[in-house]
Formats: sequence, C-alpha cells, structure tokens
Amino acid sequence: MILTVTLNTALDITYRVQGLRPHASHRVTEVTERPGGKGLNVARVLAALGHEVTVTGFAGGTTGGVVREGLTGVRGVTDALVPVAGATRRTVAVVDERTGDTTQLNEPGPAVAPAEWNAFQEAYEDLLTGAAAVALCGSLPPGVPVGAYAGLVRAARAAGVPVL
Repeated sequence: MILTVTLNTALDITYRVQGLRPHASHRVTEVTERPGGKGLNVARVLAALGHEVTVTGFAGGTTGGVVREGLTGVRGVTDALVPVAGATRRTVAVVDERTGDTTQLNEPGPAVAPAEWNAFQEAYEDLLTGAAAVALCGSLPPGVPVGAYAGLVRAARAAGVPVL
C-alpha cells in the first residue's frame, strides 16, 4: 500500500464560462466537483496505475463529507482521513472557454487544533506500519506546525518507509 498525506484536502470545483470578464456576471456552462489537494490527486493517479493507496490528512464539515463521499467511488483508494471541527477548504477554478485561461481561487483550509494534529500524528504512525512508501503533498492548513513535514519524514524513516 502507498500512503499519501494531504494535510489541506479540498473540494475542487471547476466552473466553465464562455468568456471571463472582470466586474461582469457570468453564466456557467459546466460545473465539476471532485476530491482535491495534491495528495488526493497523486492517489487517484497511483490507483489508476493499479496501486492500492490509502489517503490521510484532514476532512471536516459538510465540504469534508463531500470529499469523503467522492473518494468512495475511486477504486483502489482507501479513506483514512482524520476528522477536524473546521470545514475542509474549497478551491474554485474558473475556466474561460474562449481563451483556455484558468483563474484559481484557493481557500486557506480549516484551523487545525493541537488535539487534532496529535490525532493525525497517531493515525499516521499507525498507517506507516502497512505502507510501502509515503508521499507528503501540498500546503499546510492553519494551525499545523511549520515543521510538520520534517516530523512526518522522521517518523517514516524511523518506520523504514521511503518518503517522497
């Protein structure tokens, strides 16, 4: 099993418009939603290549529920996301169909409390026991210590698990 870590999961929402103009109203021609964040994207690719993948990180609120529900339909991906009180962030991409340009709006993510961070670290260390490799991906949500990735790398190395 490959473990991917996405501390700042997201619900990726893409709007397509015929032409994006500042200060104007737009009719959206198509809307898509999918679980997102760098590690969830990596997990989807690995699963498509035939690997068994477990995803961990944080998920909270209604948006986190939508992300988790979206993961149930991805063959080869197991959800091991840790619940948080705050709502999982959304990212909104607006695609201008005329030019192909994309405008991206990224929310910061939920504030992670110290107890939630500790719960994640315990879950992560448990998941390392069955992992062949771990990929640490993406941004940190508010409240996660700046040195978080360094600590996660040390834990993986102590467990003998290669880290990307």
